[in-house]
Amino acid sequence: MFRQRIGWCLTRKCLNYEQMISSSTGPRTYEVPTQSSVAMKVSLLTCYWRRFDATLHLPICMTLGMTACVALEVLFIILQDQGPVQEFRVVHLFLFSVLMLNLLANMVAFMKTNPSIRGVFLTDSSLGKGWEYCYSCQAHVPPRCQHCYNCNVCVLRRDHHCVLLGQCVGHANYPYLLGLLIYGWTGLLYATILNAENFMSILHEGLSAHSLFLLLMPWMMLVTGQVSASAFVFAFVADTCVVGLLFCSAFLILNMALLFKGATCKEWYSGKYLYDMGWKRNVTEFLGMRWFLVLLFPWIHSPLPGDGIHFETRTLPVQQPLKSSDL
Repeated sequence: MFRQRIGWCLTRKCLNYEQMISSSTGPRTYEVPTQSSVAMKVSLLTCYWRRFDATLHLPICMTLGMTACVALEVLFIILQDQGPVQEFRVVHLFLFSVLMLNLLANMVAFMKTNPSIRGVFLTDSSLGKGWEYCYSCQAHVPPRCQHCYNCNVCVLRRDHHCVLLGQCVGHANYPYLLGLLIYGWTGLLYATILNAENFMSILHEGLSAHSLFLLLMPWMMLVTGQVSASAFVFAFVADTCVVGLLFCSAFLILNMALLFKGATCKEWYSGKYLYDMGWKRNVTEFLGMRWFLVLLFPWIHSPLPGDGIHFETRTLPVQQPLKSSDL
């Protein structure tokens, strides 16, 4: 809080200083920065650096960097003058634009949506069966709500913490995660198909040690000078597409299974599906009333039927006691 207050004060001072200069009449003159203005800028940069969290921001930067590398490489393949892609260049550009737009939109919506109990008014009158007390948040939390020590807050219907985007997956932002997985898987499959020609060109010389090292360890081949920089870039991005497609396929299959069962990762591990109300009801509970539209574009409003606090449970069959004749 103290660091945030310092950063706010310094930012306010810088804005007032710029407004004072811009509102002055006559021609605008540029003065040599004084020692106080330089010290103010250094202090402002220091405050921003102290607020930088490596465990939170570095994975996000890596995710955006890898996405940009794959997107630029696919765009280069589409725009090049040779190849079978050029016969349908307009179609490929349209497909690439749709995939990137939905991918980035789901990513932004996922990171902007707050799935925690912050801003949620939890009254004592609503306490019921299954409620627990979180000593970290110092509040009673509803069922299926768990504390995340990375986010340092309790998350409604918490599924897991997404390391690549630095936020928990919960009741409010789960539709955007599923959309991100679907469009990410589709985009990686599309990029892998476009990179098939590069794979064939690398393996054209046969299954030799040179081709295997280039596909498995492109960095080593670049450092030792065995390949050119362009061959390294194509091999590295192609490997990224294949590995990313495999990981994305595994996560997508897992989340689809959890969606149809209406369960979180913890409930799936325990094998207790108390909230399984049928796959149609589960899809509506997780993705909203307009789930078929929100998967087309994330900014389409799809209101969730629940509030993330109260959940309907299914009635489990009661086991009858064994009779003496059955023994």
